[in-house]
Amino acid sequence: MDASNYLATTYWVIGVNTVFLFATLWLLKIGRATQTLKWIFGLISIAWMIFIHTVFSNKLLIPIDISGGSFYVLTLSSAAIVLTVFYFSPLKKAFENIPQEYIQIVQGLRVFVACGFLMEGVLQVIPAWFSIIDGFLHVSSGFLALLASIGVVKNQSSKNQLLWLANIVGVLDIVIIVTSISLVVWKDLGAFHNMQYVVFYTGVLLLWFHFVSISKLIKSNK
Repeated sequence: MDASNYLATTYWVIGVNTVFLFATLWLLKIGRATQTLKWIFGLISIAWMIFIHTVFSNKLLIPIDISGGSFYVLTLSSAAIVLTVFYFSPLKKAFENIPQEYIQIVQGLRVFVACGFLMEGVLQVIPAWFSIIDGFLHVSSGFLALLASIGVVKNQSSKNQLLWLANIVGVLDIVIIVTSISLVVWKDLGAFHNMQYVVFYTGVLLLWFHFVSISKLIKSNK
């Protein structure tokens, strides 16, 4: 692996996380969140991104020889903790005020995640075959989310079906990729690869967006 290629793609994934930070702040504004909540979320996000960059770039805290299975449990546990915190925080109330189309528009930004991992495949930072699968799933998720947002805005009769499709494919995308990183291409990537930057920030946000969107869908069908 060429060090300059790895560094370039690391900048890209940091950029992706930053884009999703600002996109989430935009959603919080739409959800009429308080300035205090937006500042707290923004500052904690920045601190967390600095923390994970420090950990992954310097190979800290996590055992060097950790197995893929153990890291998989760590990943899922971390995501579950963060989502639980979100659920019992003022974020939940703010997101309840956000219309579906805005949540789907932000999900559409997944195409930039796809671009990053396709580039990593071309530059041999990750296995090429894995980057194709990863890119295809992220592009599909982003495209379906944008279709769903259009369906909601135009109040199409198929809007709920489109929302379900976008959410199901989106969740499967995350589950497949995270599982594959830890259990399929672990020897090629490991715990400190720059793909983990997205897993431990943007990936969790995407899961939260799916949770909110699906909750709204369930409530609308009652």
